[in-house]
Amino acid sequence: MGMMSGPFVILDFPPAPNGNAASEPTTIYADSLTGALYLDKPHEVERYTNVWGDLTKRSLDQQASRDMILRAARSAR
Repeated sequence: MGMMSGPFVILDFPPAPNGNAASEPTTIYADSLTGALYLDKPHEVERYTNVWGDLTKRSLDQQASRDMILRAARSAR
């Protein structure tokens, strides 16, 4: 799922000065060939949040990532 979304950034904003809620809604920023796209509707944000969660589950931890990079570097010699 994450591979099909393209690059994006989830923008979370700090609380408003009164501290009750975020100063702005969570917003998705996606850059494309023809310009930037900003999405802040809850159903849009949810789709990207789900993609991020999926990518996180599939990602290697820090040590496993280092090991994989070292193996790739050794095999490239």
